[in-house]
Amino acid sequence: MKKRLLFIALTLLFITNEGFSQYKGAHAITYKFLGIDTYSPYANVKDNGDLGFKFSGREAFDNMQLGVEVGYFYGVTDWLAIGLPLRMGRIQSRRDSVTTNNFSNDLFASLDARARISAFFKEKQFIIPYLTTGVGGMLKEGKDFDVQLPVGMGLNIRLARNFYAALQTEFRFSFDEIKDKDVTSFTNNMHHSIGFLFQLGNRDEPVEEPPVIEEPEPVDTDGDGIVDEDDDCPEDAGLAKFNGCPDTDEDGIVDADDSCPEVAGIEAFNGCPDTDSDGIADNEDSCPEEAGPASNDGCPLKDRDNDGVNDADDECPDTPGAEEFAGCPDTDGDGVPDKSDKCASTPGLAAFNGCPDSDGDGVADKDDKCPSTKGTVANNGCPEIKEADKATLNFATQAIEFETGSAVIRKSSYATLDKVADVLQRNPAYHVSIGGHTDSVGDANNNLKLSEKRAKACLEYLATKGVSRSRMSSTGYGETQPIADNGTKEGRQRNRRVEFVVFLR
Repeated sequence: MKKRLLFIALTLLFITNEGFSQYKGAHAITYKFLGIDTYSPYANVKDNGDLGFKFSGREAFDNMQLGVEVGYFYGVTDWLAIGLPLRMGRIQSRRDSVTTNNFSNDLFASLDARARISAFFKEKQFIIPYLTTGVGGMLKEGKDFDVQLPVGMGLNIRLARNFYAALQTEFRFSFDEIKDKDVTSFTNNMHHSIGFLFQLGNRDEPVEEPPVIEEPEPVDTDGDGIVDEDDDCPEDAGLAKFNGCPDTDEDGIVDADDSCPEVAGIEAFNGCPDTDSDGIADNEDSCPEEAGPASNDGCPLKDRDNDGVNDADDECPDTPGAEEFAGCPDTDGDGVPDKSDKCASTPGLAAFNGCPDSDGDGVADKDDKCPSTKGTVANNGCPEIKEADKATLNFATQAIEFETGSAVIRKSSYATLDKVADVLQRNPAYHVSIGGHTDSVGDANNNLKLSEKRAKACLEYLATKGVSRSRMSSTGYGETQPIADNGTKEGRQRNRRVEFVVFLR
């Protein structure tokens, strides 16, 4: 026991002296996987003084426990490095008599203080062998603490710049004593590991001193006594209270923010004045020295007709009107101003320039031949004569007969004239022109007079049937407008006719 304590003291002294050396070195991180077996040197009952192994051969491999290591190492010299490896895993521990083989698998964590002797930091060396020793503490199952002395050897195999494969095996002497009668046993372990080492720097890399930077002389480009570093306007001489920026018009607003930098103004208008105090900045006021409303661009109103519309905007400046009609009146209140209203005294529609369309047929009353009767646009607002009515009038042209050589209407023609009267009564917008015609037999002058009498006779008959005389006219044409050959009997018969022509005034 005393020999082990002495070995611990010498190891700590060695590590402490090297750890406080003044060399600048590189750093390294290790990560390894562990294979852990248990060795138990003790005085065997049968073979006194023999150091026995718990397992060997295939049995040792099958009973191996696993763990991991993460470590940090620092290169003190070209041949010495110190480090702190942390290990965790499972370990087999003897828990009863040293004369039995009763072992348990315990969770453990250990932290070592290590020294490595090798050419650790020679970059071009491919295989770097080393020896390692130190002292460590192990905690088992979170309660049993054991001091251990690791002694081992290993290889670092260079795979790339600053990157190595790491192989290591070590024997860990334990101070965990187990006594049975006159025999004392210690649970020692053999750890085998494989992993990687990452080198973070070279010990002999030169340390570059930072360059000495001379403080530059302060620069004041605009010569306003404020150095450029503190000057918000380094190229324009200004005032300290404005961080070196100018205020040319001295209105308390720096030129960069002043819409009128050469004329003193007020903050409300970004440094521009309002000379006439009408609430409109001079640079936006069309009449900066005469107060006026914003609606008139700051100019006073001039309103000859006193309708509230400025003469400049009043399209009827001498006639009171409404603002919505640019100062013009709308006498009939139909929404069409008088200047555009073709019927200014009668309410109408904008579509007809202010004129009404009483019958709603799409023809303004002023252009509607039948303003009270719905008609068609093509027929000037009057209803179209039906085809049947047109046929009646055409039939009557040849069907009206008179007594021979006179203007007396035969009774057989009364029915035809009654139908003509019905057509005219159903179309009150229409007027009718009655024309009398004869053949060429006899005196032409007598024929003319006879045609006039016959046309007049038809008019008088229609009047007796309620057709207004004001809607009718009659004319005799004699033999001047034949429609057939007077040389034949059939032609002369067709020429002897009374025509009814309806029309709109």
